[in-house]
Amino acid sequence: MVRQRAPSGASTSSSHSGPEPEQNGATQELGSMYDYLAKIILLGPSGCGKSCLLHRFVRSEWRILSSQTIGVEFSSKIIKVGTGARRKRVKLQLWDTAGQERFRSVTRSYYRGAAGALLIYDITSHPSFTSLPTFLADARALASPNLTLVLVGNKCDLSVAPKPPPPSSASSSLGTSFDDFDNTARAWDEEIIDEPPEPARAVPAQEAARWASLSGIPVSMETSALSGENVDEVFARIARMIVTKIELGEVDPDDPASGIQYGDSGGFVEASSSSKRSSGGGGWKNNLREWESVFRGSASRREGRCC
Repeated sequence: MVRQRAPSGASTSSSHSGPEPEQNGATQELGSMYDYLAKIILLGPSGCGKSCLLHRFVRSEWRILSSQTIGVEFSSKIIKVGTGARRKRVKLQLWDTAGQERFRSVTRSYYRGAAGALLIYDITSHPSFTSLPTFLADARALASPNLTLVLVGNKCDLSVAPKPPPPSSASSSLGTSFDDFDNTARAWDEEIIDEPPEPARAVPAQEAARWASLSGIPVSMETSALSGENVDEVFARIARMIVTKIELGEVDPDDPASGIQYGDSGGFVEASSSSKRSSGGGGWKNNLREWESVFRGSASRREGRCC
């Protein structure tokens, strides 16, 4: 016995639902298109908040539990640069490198082919700031010849004003009795134990800006991975600087050493149907080409060139 098909409302909405699957698929694929692909590395000592900064930018949330990076971690995100007809979509390949000395030999190999670098330090730790010249020297020696640099002071949310001293009314109680004085002192001690002081700023913004200027770093900013302050702006700023260099002819995306490649957004509308029929969308092939290009520079050096 043939089972009867349940009634459906498709006939009443066929005029609207027919082209939607293809249109939605085209919209989703168009959303993954970009004009330029740029490799960005995050450099800095261990504990300065590189991983939390990257997590905040990519996922727009605070990373509650964070461990030290072992080797290198990778993420990517597409952002828009410019407005109107000059607007470009830039895909940032973001490489979070370990800051510990024992991983330095591994992480330095990922500096190659980088178009930009965020030099990150902790504003509450002066040693993290004084260790930056080593990272800067390695980046300039191994990355793109026209490397774009931005100095980033992280954890600016910890730069708070010191708490005011205890109320002056306590001093008037000294003349009343010894018991009152003892109770007041005990209350102050308990407050200090219960609420430890916030970390104080160890690196003034003026000192960081002065060192950046002397080191040839054009931009110095402060961020907070906890609150999200200036996080998006830092990555947007380095993307704008890279696009400006391309428009001025200072960087050629066709040069393998530039750390930048042309994207595949051009001609998507004309070739979308044929590409779907021939390759099923080609999403994984595009990703494979990106990964191959990342390691192409290091592989060629291993074949016949040093360093």
